[in-house]
Amino acid sequence: MSGPKTSQLEIERMIRAQLEALRSDVDHSRARARRRIAALLNELLNEAEGCAEAEEAAASLRQLAEAALAQLTAECAFTPATAMAESVARTERCSSRAVAIADAFEREAHPLAERIQRARAQAAAASEARDFTAVLAKAAKESATAAAVEAARSFMADEHCLPSESSAVEAQGGSRSAPMEKAAAEGTAMQVEPVGGNLGRPSPAAVDESGTLIARNHVQEVARRALALIASPCTLPADRALLLETTRELGPQAAAQLALLLPTMESNAAAMADLIALIEDAEADLRAQSVPFAEAFGTFATLEEAVGRLETLRALQLQVDRNAYLKACIDTVMARHGYTIARSVTMGRDLMGTHRLFGREDATEGLHAFVSDAGDLMLQVAGLPGGIEAVEDGEVVTMEAAPGGARTERLLADQHDFCAVYDEIAEDLAAFGITNTVRYKAAPDTAFCREMRAVADVEARAGMAERDGIRASNESRGPGLTEVSPYGEDAAARREARKRRRSGNATREMR
Repeated sequence: MSGPKTSQLEIERMIRAQLEALRSDVDHSRARARRRIAALLNELLNEAEGCAEAEEAAASLRQLAEAALAQLTAECAFTPATAMAESVARTERCSSRAVAIADAFEREAHPLAERIQRARAQAAAASEARDFTAVLAKAAKESATAAAVEAARSFMADEHCLPSESSAVEAQGGSRSAPMEKAAAEGTAMQVEPVGGNLGRPSPAAVDESGTLIARNHVQEVARRALALIASPCTLPADRALLLETTRELGPQAAAQLALLLPTMESNAAAMADLIALIEDAEADLRAQSVPFAEAFGTFATLEEAVGRLETLRALQLQVDRNAYLKACIDTVMARHGYTIARSVTMGRDLMGTHRLFGREDATEGLHAFVSDAGDLMLQVAGLPGGIEAVEDGEVVTMEAAPGGARTERLLADQHDFCAVYDEIAEDLAAFGITNTVRYKAAPDTAFCREMRAVADVEARAGMAERDGIRASNESRGPGLTEVSPYGEDAAARREARKRRRSGNATREMR
């Protein structure tokens, strides 16, 4: 015979390891999908940046990405089942769904990408047209100037305006064409390599030009990779600082040194991107399940810091998975014993954990199961005045003493019957790989004959009783007395005091 029982639940190590492996598979599948979405989004937003014509398409692209990421959280959440085969099947569905969401995003983003590219091309063409017009105007101006200079030279060279050049040259013992021939000869020597005897061999000028071109291309490629890392939110702060310092004056020598460091920096950024995707998915999961966790602000200084953050979140996720597995197994076991209807309820801040009420159709008695985050299980007989179907999922409930007489006798009899049921429950849980070590066993007692009631109903009854008491008091005092409203400040303070007392009583009873 037994009153409430408290025991320690422990999931077998092999099952825990399997659940952890399945959780890891789901997390990495979602992280890969998240990275695909983020990579395409960033690429297209960078292309649209600075282009007013592409702003509308970029805004639509952001909305599309937000919807896809929300789908990943809602549709790819892993919840263990009682059977490991079903848990594996759920993992596979989550992973395939994550791939499908990323594929759908890429398909739907394609027309937006084309709009951005067209807008960018049109803006570039308009810019080039403006530049070309400016070049033409400048060229026309320069041509006009050159023509004017040539005309002036021709005029000044006219033999009517200047002494005869031929006479001046002849007076110096030379011909008129000698300076031009000399200049032409010097120009040919500087600009034209002789062909004979050098066929198939590049000229020194060509070698220098080719080497300069290669060096210039190398610096440009290094600069491109460096700028991509500087712009990436996943680049480590130390790497970004070095990149900014080195690229300030990026000459051939600095580019050669930076080229040796870039592979490590790019590897760091890729690793950080993977970690951030896993962290964002874990945070989204925990928020969706209303699991409290400390928020992290800003970026991570090192990969080790990001790994530590992920391990903290992963520990919370694994605890949620273990509780979900326990809940699923307990629900299945209870259903085998006729408790086919279950409700999740809340019982005050001091009793944090998973509270479940189990009942039968048309029955006003049931079982209350409480599983703490540490794996403690408490089972007790509970009165359900309105039946289990009168309790709503997620409702805040409290325990209060059952009325005396036949009601107390009925609940006491259920406590006596509970012992045999509890032994069967323990055996059924063991079949799911859950050990159930009893730590506390209470004898049946009328003190444990408790009713589960919704807090809203209790407060409503208290409010009605208080109003009835005030009305009776006013009537007994006679006319001319002012009625104190139950909704005034004093009444509100009394209600808060009652809530605190109920919470304290419930805590002591659970302990």
